[in-house]
Amino acid sequence: MKIETLWKDRFNHYLKETGKYLKYIFNGHLVFVMIFLIGGAGYYYSEWVKTLTPDFPAPIIIAIILGLAVTISPLTTFFREPDIVFLLPIERGLGDYVKKSYVFSLVIQMYVLLIIQAVLTPMYSRVMGDEALSFLSLLIVLLVLKGINLASRWFVLYDREPYASFVDTIVRLALNAVLVYLIVKGANLLLTLFVFALLAGLCLYYLKASRNAVLQWERLIELENGRMAAFYRIANLFTDVPKLREKITERRWLLGIVRLLSGRTNNPFSYLYARTFVRANDYFGLYIRLSVIAFLVVAFADLGWGSIFVSLLFLYMTGLQLLPIWHHHDQKMTIALYPFNPAYRRKAVMDLLTILLGIQCFFFAIGILIGGSLQLAGISLVLGLLLIVFFRSYASNKMQT
Repeated sequence: MKIETLWKDRFNHYLKETGKYLKYIFNGHLVFVMIFLIGGAGYYYSEWVKTLTPDFPAPIIIAIILGLAVTISPLTTFFREPDIVFLLPIERGLGDYVKKSYVFSLVIQMYVLLIIQAVLTPMYSRVMGDEALSFLSLLIVLLVLKGINLASRWFVLYDREPYASFVDTIVRLALNAVLVYLIVKGANLLLTLFVFALLAGLCLYYLKASRNAVLQWERLIELENGRMAAFYRIANLFTDVPKLREKITERRWLLGIVRLLSGRTNNPFSYLYARTFVRANDYFGLYIRLSVIAFLVVAFADLGWGSIFVSLLFLYMTGLQLLPIWHHHDQKMTIALYPFNPAYRRKAVMDLLTILLGIQCFFFAIGILIGGSLQLAGISLVLGLLLIVFFRSYASNKMQT
């Protein structure tokens, strides 16, 4: 098989694999919810932009966000475990394969940059006024920076030092943020070119250092597996993904939470699923992230009645994303050995979801109360509890299918 044919086959397999799950994702309830979330966020963002004054530090915020966007530059290689054996002898002949992967990664990340820049442009134009750089000019600059960062990321992966990648990311982030700041502020051209030369010189240094090095196959395959695992975790929110590898984190310090969630019951499934929530596939991390984000929004964004909408929206999103825990143990034959009726298992999951959503509901009401409205906090609490009752019915029907 030729290298060109190999990359094309890997690429087609990737499209087929992702397309198989994307049809479930775009037909799911979560997309419908996200449309309302994006629409609401866009409205409040536009209203907030109108209140900005010229002394608002928009260039600093833009520099940090866009600096992160161009610094984080993973290269999609489509490498697999057997490649360590079968592609190792022809490692020096993988130039065309890597180039195709580089172009593909650059195109995908170009769309991400385009979206981020589109979001930041109203704030930038409002603060900078006539001094603002045109959208197209800034986009071209960002694409050049993304190309350099993507190349630097690839070359630094040749380094065997364990902290090389971390140090490289910090250095490039600093250079990118400073460079973007100088560009959006319209700073001195010589100073801007000097910082750009430092970034380009760093890339050339990595290129020279990697010429006599060999690929770190285990690391590249680990990164590729991690990238696909992230996609599978998202897809798993909408349908069962057999290829999703179970990830366990012990978290002994959360044993008290396991006991709290499982309660005093003779139902062994209650303890099983409480422990699954804390340890497996980062259900716990997902729950915490959604809770903290929504709390900060309702507490400090001054949304008025919109805070109730946000709290209900995040309650529903949390319930949908935790619902796949019901299928977490489907492939384990030991579950069938439990001397209990299957209804006990369903009840354990229902009770767990109810407790988690109930805690979140009270948490959001406290956030709205901190925002200064006792009335809205009370309404949010009542509507949230009603939503939990509705979701119990919805989840019960899903568990019977």
